[in-house]
Amino acid sequence: MILEERIAHHVRMAEAYRDAYLRQGVQDGEAFADAWKFAEDGVYVSPYFTGDQVFKFSEFPEDTARASTMEAKAYSLSFPDWKPASFDYWPADNGLVMKTRWEGHTAAGVKMGFYSYSFITTNEAGELTRWETHVNDEYNAFLDVALGVHGPFHGTGEYLDALERTLAAAGVTV
Repeated sequence: MILEERIAHHVRMAEAYRDAYLRQGVQDGEAFADAWKFAEDGVYVSPYFTGDQVFKFSEFPEDTARASTMEAKAYSLSFPDWKPASFDYWPADNGLVMKTRWEGHTAAGVKMGFYSYSFITTNEAGELTRWETHVNDEYNAFLDVALGVHGPFHGTGEYLDALERTLAAAGVTV
């Protein structure tokens, strides 16, 4: 892709992500559209979700779309209106950065939220080669309500296990 095509592709990636969550479609299995392609050797890293471990997309125990659906369903059990309250993104020639303010209300009307930051790099074909996620400290209190536990988590298993326990306790399957 030429420079203009890569930047336009990164805009499509960000907007597909934002729109799927704004519609609350991710909890029903909606993916981020065709714009999100993962490189065979691409990696995911997050001090909060995987600790100091780096995982290849090809080695994830759950595919990314299913894990996103599990997460959105689990969060919506405690926060039925959970979705982005604000979303900013900055496309570049080699990827993009996304800043999302997530918010939702409990059944009792208590509003909680947190910020997440994603740093994404892509190869010349527009496939994700690195996805790095960070969250702010509000996330701990949010997860305590949504999942009954918070991180930081280590490896991909701890966080996915917490999602599965929450969904199973509610009788929800993905």
